[in-house]
Amino acid sequence: MVVRWVAPLAFAASVLMAVFFFWRTERGLDYVVEGAVNESGYVRAPVDHPAAITFSDQTRIRAAAGARLRIDEIKNERGARISVERGRVEAEVTHTGHSDWRFVAGPFVVRVVGTRFELLWDADRERLEVILREGAVEVEGYSGSGVVSVRAGQRFVGDAQARTLHVSDTTAQGPDTAAQGPDTAAQAADTAAQGPDTAAQGSGPAPPAAQGQHAEVAAPPPESAAPPAPSAAETPAPLVAPPSARPPWSKLVSQGEFRRVVQEAEARGTQSCLTSCDAADLNALADAARYVGQNELAEQALLALRARYASTAGSRAAFLLGRLHESRGAAARARTWYETALREAPGGAFAAEALAGKMRTVQSLEGPAAARAVAQEYLRLYPSGVHAKTARQLAAQP
Repeated sequence: MVVRWVAPLAFAASVLMAVFFFWRTERGLDYVVEGAVNESGYVRAPVDHPAAITFSDQTRIRAAAGARLRIDEIKNERGARISVERGRVEAEVTHTGHSDWRFVAGPFVVRVVGTRFELLWDADRERLEVILREGAVEVEGYSGSGVVSVRAGQRFVGDAQARTLHVSDTTAQGPDTAAQGPDTAAQAADTAAQGPDTAAQGSGPAPPAAQGQHAEVAAPPPESAAPPAPSAAETPAPLVAPPSARPPWSKLVSQGEFRRVVQEAEARGTQSCLTSCDAADLNALADAARYVGQNELAEQALLALRARYASTAGSRAAFLLGRLHESRGAAARARTWYETALREAPGGAFAAEALAGKMRTVQSLEGPAAARAVAQEYLRLYPSGVHAKTARQLAAQP
């Protein structure tokens, strides 16, 4: 009799296990809200203290006092869609091989795989600020603005009303940095100092109507005082703006005008730019080329940076070359560049990401066991880093 029941019981157990697995998969991530009331996924942090949301994959979101957000969609165990209605949030997203997190603020969508960042959404001014501490995100802005990649050590500012996008290093100095802080007063001050006619410089010259409305127009001289017509030997001056009047490429990149940068480089002569452009223009050209998918041009600009500005921009260029080759599937070349970046700047802004890149490429080239030592090094230096979960799995390899 016992033997007759073994098969049916085994079948029933397998059915129950399958049902449990299906239920767990469909249910997706669990989460706990502390410091605020969870109203079916709508979280409003009190005005006098923050709230915290912890997901079952150890992703953590901290909503500052007064912030409002909604957990709109749980994507099984891959991630969630978070709508930020107002205020500042800090997020530490756990990286897995299939992570898919989206943070939505007005017309902006921040796509995350694994990273640590701060996000501030000013709903009244329709202005988004994202500061990357670790990892990388992609930000899709208002209609037609394209997708902007933001890396560790960078700040993104998007203004839906002004239709501008800005990306800068968080350690950068100067007027561009001031314009990308929590307040745009510095940007307005710069515009006011230059005069109302320069307000539209970010997207090209002001239209004639706008120019005529504000500019002081001198009265034309009397006909008798008109200058004589030029002789046949004289050549009229070209009706184009001098190079000094053109917006710098770094500003165009910060505004999302990536194709314009590439086009201007081609108009100057790409090879001429690679050998004569300064470091700021080469950095901007490399970023713009990557954003529009011209990886060969991006690689040339990064190599030019290393050849001509090795002491100031070499390690950053090495890291970006690693990213570029990894995205192409060239793991061996990517590993070499990641190792170069780590050797040249072991405590730099991109060190954590370079070490994680080395960990991934070693695993791809030699297998998980070979990547164990790199994973252990990552955990020693960044025990709570974005890639710590992956590193712990690799460190446990025999």
